[in-house]
Amino acid sequence: MRPRDRLVELFSTFALLEDDRFCHWIDDPRLQRSMQRQLAHTPEQQADRLAIYWHRRHTEHPLAPAHLTAYLQEVCFWIAKEMTQRLQSPQYTLADYFQIANSEIPKVFKSFAPDRGSSFKTYAKLILTNTLKDLLRQRQAADVCSDWSLLRKVSKKRIGEVLLNRGVVEPEAAQYQFALFCFKTLYIPPDSNSQKLPPPDPRLWSEIAELYNTKRQDQLVTPGAVLTATQIEVRVTKLAQWTRSYLYPSIDSLNRSKPEPGTGEIQDDLTDTANESLLDAAIEREEIDRRTTQQSALNSTLTQALDRLKPELQEIMQLFYRDGLSQQELSSRLQLSQPTISRRIKQAEAQLLAALLAWIESQLHKIPDPNELKSISATLKEWLIDRA
Repeated sequence: MRPRDRLVELFSTFALLEDDRFCHWIDDPRLQRSMQRQLAHTPEQQADRLAIYWHRRHTEHPLAPAHLTAYLQEVCFWIAKEMTQRLQSPQYTLADYFQIANSEIPKVFKSFAPDRGSSFKTYAKLILTNTLKDLLRQRQAADVCSDWSLLRKVSKKRIGEVLLNRGVVEPEAAQYQFALFCFKTLYIPPDSNSQKLPPPDPRLWSEIAELYNTKRQDQLVTPGAVLTATQIEVRVTKLAQWTRSYLYPSIDSLNRSKPEPGTGEIQDDLTDTANESLLDAAIEREEIDRRTTQQSALNSTLTQALDRLKPELQEIMQLFYRDGLSQQELSSRLQLSQPTISRRIKQAEAQLLAALLAWIESQLHKIPDPNELKSISATLKEWLIDRA
C-alpha cells in the first residue's frame, strides 16, 4: 500500500482494492477543496491534530465524517489484512473485511475522547479491530442458528437496533417487540441451548396470538388491531429474517459506494455490451441534459435565497461554511454567545431549506418524506461548502 504523505491527500483520498490487493488512491474533489480551505486558515500541520479537529466537528460539519473516514483508510486496510491472514476464511476476502471495517468507523466517532491522551488513529485501530471480531462472532452464530434459536438468543436491545435498521418506528416497533416477547414466553424447547430449534407448531402459534391479544391493551401504549396466529407468525418470522440480515449482511464489493459522493455504486460502471445501442446513448444524453438544467436552476434558486438573507446571517454563513470557522471561533470573533451563533446558523439554514423545498415542489412536483428531507438538508450543507 503506497503511503500518503501530504495532509490534503490523507484526508481526501480513498483506497481502491482490486483482486484483494491495494490498487491506488482515489481522489475526492470536494474533500480536497475542503482541506485546502482548512489548511489556508489554520497553521496546524500535524495529521492527528487535524483528525481531532475534524472529530470535534463531526456532528456539525457535513464533510467531517468523510475526512475522518479517508484518514483511517490505512487502519482499515491493515486490520483487514490481519484478519485475512489470521482467519483464512473462504467466506470473506480482504476486500470484504476492508468494507466491514469502513462501515464501522462511525463507532469511533461516538466513543473517542481526545482528553484521554490516545491518538485518534491508535484508538480507531483498537475499536475497529474489536468491533470486527465481535461482528464476525455474531455472524458465525447467525449462520449456524435456526431462526427460532436466533430469536431466543437475541437481546431486546439488539431487536431495537434491528427494527431501527429496517425503518420500523413506533408504535409498530413496540408491537413487533411484544410479539417477540410472547413468542419467547411460550416457546420453551426442551434444549434451550440448541442451535437448531424447530419452528412452533400451529397450536403454539395460536397460543402466542392469544397471549398477545389478551395482554396488548395493558402492555402497549398503542395496542393496535387483534392479530391472528398467522399474522403473529409472519411478524415473528420477519423479525428472524431481519435479525439474520442485520447480524450477517451479504457482502458484495460491487455494491460499495464510489468515493465520489452522489455518483452511485461501483457496479453502476459495469455495462452489458449486448444491450448497448444508439437509443441508449440518446436517452442517457437527454437525461444528463435534463439534470444539468435542473442543477443550474437549483443553483440559481439557492444563490438568490442566500442573497436574500439578512446581512448578519450572510456573514455568519460565509465564515462558517466558506472559512470553516467553528461556532466557538465565530462567537469570539463576532462577540456573540455560542447559542446565538448556533441559532442564527439554524435560522439561515431553515430559510435556505424552505427555498429549496419550494423549488422541489414546484419544479419536481414532489413533497419529500422525512428520510428524503434529511438527505436534502445534507445536500444543502454540501452546496454551501462547495459554493465557497
